[in-house]
Amino acid sequence: MESPASKQLQASLQLLKAQSIPHVSDDLLPKLEQFLQLLSKWNRVYNLTAVRDPVHMVDRHIMDSLIMNRWMPEPTMAEGLSDVMDIGSGAGLPVIPLAISRPDLSFISIESNGKKTRFQQQAIMELKLPNVRVINERVENVHETAQMVLSRAFTAPEEFLRICVPLCAQNGRVAIMLGQVERFPPTLSEEYVLEELVAVDVPGTESARHVAVCRRR
Repeated sequence: MESPASKQLQASLQLLKAQSIPHVSDDLLPKLEQFLQLLSKWNRVYNLTAVRDPVHMVDRHIMDSLIMNRWMPEPTMAEGLSDVMDIGSGAGLPVIPLAISRPDLSFISIESNGKKTRFQQQAIMELKLPNVRVINERVENVHETAQMVLSRAFTAPEEFLRICVPLCAQNGRVAIMLGQVERFPPTLSEEYVLEELVAVDVPGTESARHVAVCRRR
């Protein structure tokens, strides 16, 4: 018998597909469900997230991550440059759901909390995701670059943009996942141009969601 979380995952994935979010298909279900089970299991011991109910994890974590496929880059051919860097990834969100859906992209996950990076490593191993590299380090000590840098509530947007300057490739993009649009600064530093600031409809989530995409000059 299917669990309530599994049913919710299937239903929410259909809603994302209805929005024409790229790289979202039913083929993702087995690995997404496996990741959800791992997250729920580890969360009972290690407090990886404040969301306890696996049903609520579907929308607040999995769908909230997958909707970022709308802005994922094309694979880079540049040596020494990764495709996507997730800063303050916590329990692997949004990086692991995105890596499941985009096996053609290379991902870097930056997280300073040891128990959270251990969970990520275990999930990567069990899910067989060779396209994710986890760095257990404070972001200030990271010397990597990517063509897209993103964050899910890592810090205030203005501070996040400042942190991303050396991490985002020139003409790359920084994507910031926001709640209220008012959190985004009215003006940007000279390193960035705002390309898009839009509301997003995350299935099962009634609270406000916005994404800001800035191009690095």
